[in-house]
Amino acid sequence: MSFLNILGQNSAISLLQKQLNSKKVSHAYVFSGQEGTGKKKTAMELAKALNCLNQSPGLPICDSCASCNKINKGIHPDVHLIDYAFQSAFLDEDVEKQTRIKIDTIQELHKQINMKASEGKWKVFIIDPADKMNTEAANCLLKTLEEPPDNSLLILISASRDSLSQTILSRCQHLRFNQLNDDIISGILSDLYSSKSSDIAQIVQFSEGSVSKAIRYLNSSDEISALVEFWEALKTNSLPEDKLMDFSESLSKDKQMFEDFLVKILIMARLELNQDVAKQTEIIEFILQCKKAMRYNVNNSLLSDIILLKLNELFKPQYSL
Repeated sequence: MSFLNILGQNSAISLLQKQLNSKKVSHAYVFSGQEGTGKKKTAMELAKALNCLNQSPGLPICDSCASCNKINKGIHPDVHLIDYAFQSAFLDEDVEKQTRIKIDTIQELHKQINMKASEGKWKVFIIDPADKMNTEAANCLLKTLEEPPDNSLLILISASRDSLSQTILSRCQHLRFNQLNDDIISGILSDLYSSKSSDIAQIVQFSEGSVSKAIRYLNSSDEISALVEFWEALKTNSLPEDKLMDFSESLSKDKQMFEDFLVKILIMARLELNQDVAKQTEIIEFILQCKKAMRYNVNNSLLSDIILLKLNELFKPQYSL
């Protein structure tokens, strides 16, 4: 593994390589962009580049020395991934209950980053998801950002740049990670899942430029098939109302499933309604309004009923006298 294997992020990778070659690496970065675009992989490759025992300017990471191997295995004493798994172990809490990065976790980071490196040249701390720090944790992190120890690096991974405070952003260098194009995702899936080649083309359409989403959908391709069947039933007005309500109930119980459903319906509308611009526009505007409503404390059960009944209504044949 090296920066060469991180696809579709030429601008970010080029900048990092230039800084490495000139020995002018920032003390803190924000890597922003949706999931599955290579942010965490890039952070790990940067950690390896800084600590590789065989690294020379302009040459790829060796990926085989003791330091690189330890980072690959997640056991390097100077490279730390501060995520929900780390926090749950540190606080002795269930990982499923972790929804925010807490101040206790950032205080531990602050303590660790000020210690002398055990083996490496650099101490590297990767916070993922940094945009899920609570207010106390974010304020605590500012102290570290204001007075970073020598040869220490903080990498904040966030879905959105705007989810972090301006005071944090002002102390970090921001690198934007773009959505991956369909060809890149298709190539990655083909390499990983050659036995599922017949499903890949359809899955890529729903991936929204994210490899991790594509892999998740590919491993649950029955969900995609069910959605396509649901869409076809809507178009032909052959979906019984009781089935509609059953589906609505299942959606309302799982917020992530609900959000994924809205995204997939948006994609279906864009893919299949090119000839009916008015209907396509109405569906897209309606779904975008619903996605906005989900940011607030709306009743998911009521919202799912409204969405499915509205979609059913939009596809009913229109008769004129």
